[in-house]
Amino acid sequence: MSQSLARNGASDLDKSTIDYSAIADPGHGNSVAGWTGVIIMLVGVCVGCVGFTIHNPMITYISIGIVALGLIVGMILRAVGLGNKPKRR
Repeated sequence: MSQSLARNGASDLDKSTIDYSAIADPGHGNSVAGWTGVIIMLVGVCVGCVGFTIHNPMITYISIGIVALGLIVGMILRAVGLGNKPKRR
């Protein structure tokens, strides 16, 4: 295979059918609400793993609350306007 074919893509690719506007902004939760909620839930899961590993049920149950808190914070931030805007078709 020549380098020009690998660098330029397949010769039979019809580039006119690609929707470049959808590629430019996929909108997969890349917002303050999304990131904040996921980071809080990630901390909750890490705390839960520690609690489960050291056999402490109280820490494990607290981690469930932290995960629920992350979900609630994400929903509140989305309601305030810091989430992604829904796309209209």
